[in-house]
Amino acid sequence: MDRDLMPRVSSPSLPLSYALYDALGVAVWALAIPAWPVFAFTRWGKYWWERLGRLGQDAPPKEAPVWIHAASVGEVLAAEPLVRELRERRPGLPILVSTTSVPGREAAAHHLGADSVRLAPLDVAWLTDAAVRKIRPRALVLIETELWPALIRSAKRAGVPVILASGRISERAAARYARIPKLMRAMLGFVDLCLMQSAVDAERLCALGADPERVRVVGNLKFARQASAVVAQEAENVLSRWLAEQPLFVAASTHPGEEEMVLAAMARIWQSCPQARLLLAPRRPERFKAVAGLLQHRGVAAVRRSEFRDPPAEVRVVLLDTLGELPAYLACATGVFVGGTFDPTVGGHNILEPALFAKPVAFGPHTGHVAEAAKRLLAARAAERVQGEEDLAAHWLRLLRQPEVAKEMGLRGREVVAEQRDVAARYAAEICRCIEQNQTNR
Repeated sequence: MDRDLMPRVSSPSLPLSYALYDALGVAVWALAIPAWPVFAFTRWGKYWWERLGRLGQDAPPKEAPVWIHAASVGEVLAAEPLVRELRERRPGLPILVSTTSVPGREAAAHHLGADSVRLAPLDVAWLTDAAVRKIRPRALVLIETELWPALIRSAKRAGVPVILASGRISERAAARYARIPKLMRAMLGFVDLCLMQSAVDAERLCALGADPERVRVVGNLKFARQASAVVAQEAENVLSRWLAEQPLFVAASTHPGEEEMVLAAMARIWQSCPQARLLLAPRRPERFKAVAGLLQHRGVAAVRRSEFRDPPAEVRVVLLDTLGELPAYLACATGVFVGGTFDPTVGGHNILEPALFAKPVAFGPHTGHVAEAAKRLLAARAAERVQGEEDLAAHWLRLLRQPEVAKEMGLRGREVVAEQRDVAARYAAEICRCIEQNQTNR
């Protein structure tokens, strides 16, 4: 039996930094009390009693559940294949999901099919202790970067194994964590198993104080979810048919400044291929109006998706001002640029999604948020890193002139994603193994 997976109920002597963290939590709690009545009636105050460790109407399962904690919508969706695999391996296993944000809670209730969904308690010792006592989990599984010192310690005090799944430590996060080395070392000492996305993430976690014998590299759960969506539905409507009539380029999840860059690249393409079309999809809905104004200011013949009926022949750009439709139109694309990659504070968005549809992917220089995916796609020669409008225009023109190159890049990208199909199964196996050994050692 592996000693590294044995439960450790007794706590080692904690550093002063842990006491300071607890004191800070108390101070923040005290300062927040006067504003709480107002906060409770906002969108972000929904389910406020759950943040105080209370269960409300959504009580935990009677049998000890696996408690999965995810920050918000992205992490909840990443956990979807893990929940499915746990259900297949252990039918009847109760699963409770908590989130940090209200949108995450709502996404979990809609997508995961968990036995119970709730907001996580505020990371204050007496609240996390109370939550752990009431929920009585058989394991606490933290998704990606959800490292909460009080919650982790409360679980260990109760003899609950703590598992970090699809762990990710960005360079920026590692630098922040390095400022509190004693707290990090103590907190990581309470984590029984660290299942990381990549070797780089594993190295960073070990540098912060994790025991290397408890660290494994398994893969990215988001890969697993995306790989399972390869057969995503294609849209069958007037827009999809119009987009498919001519060469189509897609600029997905764009941020300020990226729309201008893409339009400048398209201006070069239109010189050689005037019939080419662009589907422009800003990341945030609140920017739809501003991007529409940019298109008008530039004199580009464009139409909003929400107003698309029978567009004039001169229309070259469709502004995707609706939500949830983008994946359905990727199947029509010749090439796809993914935004958030020219802003180092963003670090990129889902660069794997176009690869699911066997489409060549382009992105900018800043991919810290999707570093492992970028590395894999570039290594497979399935993606192009561009530095600006000239690079993007040259890449897209190459795809137009050499369709066999575009096809080969796309197929290689789809293979990269397909390789990750069993990631969720590997995570489920590791988690079940940890739970079983913890029960054996009790």
